[in-house]
Amino acid sequence: MGLTKANAIDQLKGPNSISNQQALVKKIQGTRIKPPVRHIIPGGKSLTEIDEGQLPVAVFNWLRHCRHFTEGVVSLCSDVEARKTNVKKVVDFDPKLRNTEWEVRGKRWLAERIADILTQDNILSVNIKKDGLFAVYDVDKTFNAQSEDWEPYVELTPFRPPTF
Repeated sequence: MGLTKANAIDQLKGPNSISNQQALVKKIQGTRIKPPVRHIIPGGKSLTEIDEGQLPVAVFNWLRHCRHFTEGVVSLCSDVEARKTNVKKVVDFDPKLRNTEWEVRGKRWLAERIADILTQDNILSVNIKKDGLFAVYDVDKTFNAQSEDWEPYVELTPFRPPTF
């Protein structure tokens, strides 16, 4: 025997069920952006001893902490704002794409671009945004692995894409 209209309405009144209209409203509202997640890179003092061929693999492992993210920072300095900096756009992305560039090309590709930037001199951090990668340079050229504020970390803003 099939389900009657009265039985179906009674099932919708349960505590764990939602009507189609409520489901539609939740989909329209979309997903909420969570606050950024910050991960300190373990063994940060020995980061300069990593071979240049191994750095993209290490950066890729750092990026894997967050499956989907909208933007992020890979920083070598604990407090970038305390230093005199110069910000320069190093890699240009197409912001008109539906998905971010690293979602299309992959995180391994993004890790290789970030590793290339991190090997440059006087680099403090790399900012990952939808329209490109921005390198933050130390103007005073005094920052190195022996500096007091040397604390590599990765900060990503997680985003869970909506599923329909």
